[in-house]
Amino acid sequence: SAAARAARRALALHPEDEAEFRALLLLLEEAGDRPGALQAYHDYARRLNTELETEPAAETRRLADAIRERRDAEAAAPPAAQAPSATPAATAAPPATRNLRRPLVLAGVAALGLIALTAAIAFRWNRHRQAPPPVRTLAVFPFTLRGGAPFGYLSDGMVDLLSAKLEGASGFHAIDPRTVLAASAGSDASAAADPAVRARIAKELGAGWYINGDVIEVAGRLQINGALMDLNGGPQPLATASVSGDTTQLFELVDDLAGRMLARLAVGRDTALVHLAAVTTHSLPALRRYLDGERALREGRDAQAAAAFREAATLDTNFALAQYRLALAATWVRTPTAEDPAPWAARAAQHAQRLTPLARDLLSAYRAYKEVDADQAEQLYRTSIESHPDNFEAWFMLGETLFHYNFWRGRTPMEAWTPFQRALALDPTNAHALVHLARLAAAEGKLEELDSLVARYRQHYPEAERMLEMEALQAFTRDDLAQRREVTASARTADEYVKWGLLLDAFCYAQNLDAARELATTANSLTTGSNGAVVLWRYLHELPLSSGQWRNRPGSPPLPRGPDPGDEDAWRLESEALLAAEPLLPLPAVRIAGIRDSIAARRPYTALRPPSLKFEAELGGVMQTYLVGLLSLRLGDSAAAKRSLAELLQIREMPLSAAANQLAHGLRAEMARARGDSRAVLAELDGFYFGMFNGGFRGAAHWGVHERFLKAEALHALGREEEALPWYQSFRGAYDVPFLPLAHYRLAEIHHKLGEGERVAFHVARLRSMWRDADPEFKPLVEQAESWSEQRR
Repeated sequence: SAAARAARRALALHPEDEAEFRALLLLLEEAGDRPGALQAYHDYARRLNTELETEPAAETRRLADAIRERRDAEAAAPPAAQAPSATPAATAAPPATRNLRRPLVLAGVAALGLIALTAAIAFRWNRHRQAPPPVRTLAVFPFTLRGGAPFGYLSDGMVDLLSAKLEGASGFHAIDPRTVLAASAGSDASAAADPAVRARIAKELGAGWYINGDVIEVAGRLQINGALMDLNGGPQPLATASVSGDTTQLFELVDDLAGRMLARLAVGRDTALVHLAAVTTHSLPALRRYLDGERALREGRDAQAAAAFREAATLDTNFALAQYRLALAATWVRTPTAEDPAPWAARAAQHAQRLTPLARDLLSAYRAYKEVDADQAEQLYRTSIESHPDNFEAWFMLGETLFHYNFWRGRTPMEAWTPFQRALALDPTNAHALVHLARLAAAEGKLEELDSLVARYRQHYPEAERMLEMEALQAFTRDDLAQRREVTASARTADEYVKWGLLLDAFCYAQNLDAARELATTANSLTTGSNGAVVLWRYLHELPLSSGQWRNRPGSPPLPRGPDPGDEDAWRLESEALLAAEPLLPLPAVRIAGIRDSIAARRPYTALRPPSLKFEAELGGVMQTYLVGLLSLRLGDSAAAKRSLAELLQIREMPLSAAANQLAHGLRAEMARARGDSRAVLAELDGFYFGMFNGGFRGAAHWGVHERFLKAEALHALGREEEALPWYQSFRGAYDVPFLPLAHYRLAEIHHKLGEGERVAFHVARLRSMWRDADPEFKPLVEQAESWSEQRR
């Protein structure tokens, strides 16, 4: 399994290599995941057809056919458990499997031998190889502008241009322009230009060298003066250069300036000094708009940055850097007219050869991030950080990856805290880092940190739309009634994107359901059916479940109905089914049976998906069978559960069979829990892919929610509390809210066992708040949690 994961990562770096892809298929089959192998082939063939209008090679097709035949043969064979007499020989692998395993094992041994031989050769070669030259870390400071206002963009622009120019040249590593400009902004204009101040800033950033200079424009001609300073040398510049020419010759002038300054450090012309236009654009208007976008991005003006990058990418359709930056900015922009980042990222990838090595690495990582390949994205961003520890983007996007995708992997989103802090240290006014850290602080009840982050955001962005979100986080987490009402009043006139953010703040971060009810009154204007509106309505119709209110209460104000009441009712029913299958929740059998009957009676049963995704195939029947099986087990009806399992295993059509196989693992895991075998639960869940993508089924919104909680419960039952903790802590995602009270209950219990009274009190307070008006049968859970808190006082 580990080899298969590594093969997926290797293939992501060389997606065109079919030999590597065939190796991945064999590894998946050897790991016991034939449906996963066939799903991978299905995805690969579709990508080749979509992107290249071709199909897999004949050898690849033959391998997929052979795997499919072996899967069908294995499925047709009678299960070992049904054999009339079990003997030790009956547990041996069937001949077909043994015949397959032997060449695979031999191939594995041969591969290991090849790896060892390669390592030995590399070791001997490295012993005789000269050590690589040391990396020279360089900071480029803003140039002083003298002359025409139309060239004002070159003050900060020279930081971007020369940094792109010098990255990798003569052994130099240029510090991220965003980091240098953020550090320079901490001083007033006159002080920031002082050589002593710049030397101090450069040292603080870890640079041993820095460049400063000025740009003079007179009558349509530019003169650019630059000086390269060595911080280990004296006060005099190590090298200076002056170049001049027509304003249309900017690219050549910057090329010449950098070349002259580095001429003293290299013998001849450094071959790494490629033309600036080769890594950016040949169009001066496109370059100017690109630099405008970079400046807007640094100042937190995302919409303006996206507009500038789009204009730059339109002016020069081969401008890979502008295309990539537009895709990145579009990921963060929250307006109804926001660009779809995927097409622009794809265009940038087509012109990736025009990017610097660092930019190519960041583009690869971003592509993995957008494809929701969390493991690959995390690895690539960490690799970029190792080689460029001052790069803001690598740190921030690592935080984004951990923040948004950790819950699918059974890891706490709090892992993103350190990367976001590091990003904020590199760019102290970055709006996105402040918002994400504030959300994490709210989720963990870090009130002092939250207040500080809100104050910093207010200082720099008092008029920004997201200021209301920051105030909401503070009001909801502190449960300040007066401030809550102010936020709700302001939300009435906010657009749906802001309302969506506020509801996330209430549900997922502050976890204040009273605030969510107040916000529900502002949702009547949402009739667009947009992605954000769909998610918002689903959240609202989970409010009773999240509050522990399953009974109809006379006199309770009805929740507002959205543009698609059928979707909301189906969503509520599916959420009820997943919760009702959990033995920790004390529900009467008659209610569980009613939910099961309602699920079974729906014709057709439509699987619910995240609104931004399209189905690859109709998963409704598969999900329906799985849910009926789960609820049958909860009712003690093992015969019905086995029928559901058999139905899942009989599905042969791809890609439904891959999803059915995964859900069969989940159902068998639940069967193991029913008989009290927690180790068997974990063994079954080792075969379940929790992610919604790249191995899971693309499109099921509730995918893996039940299995994540089941895995945490199995680890807890085995006394493996340290392993269980992150799985319970992972319940903070968009579709997890009804499970949050149960997660807080278990977290309070575990922290009680570990003697961590402060964390016990925090989780008990969250549980008490969410279930304040819960149905009577849930009160004993709250009282038990409160007793743990009392014992720790």
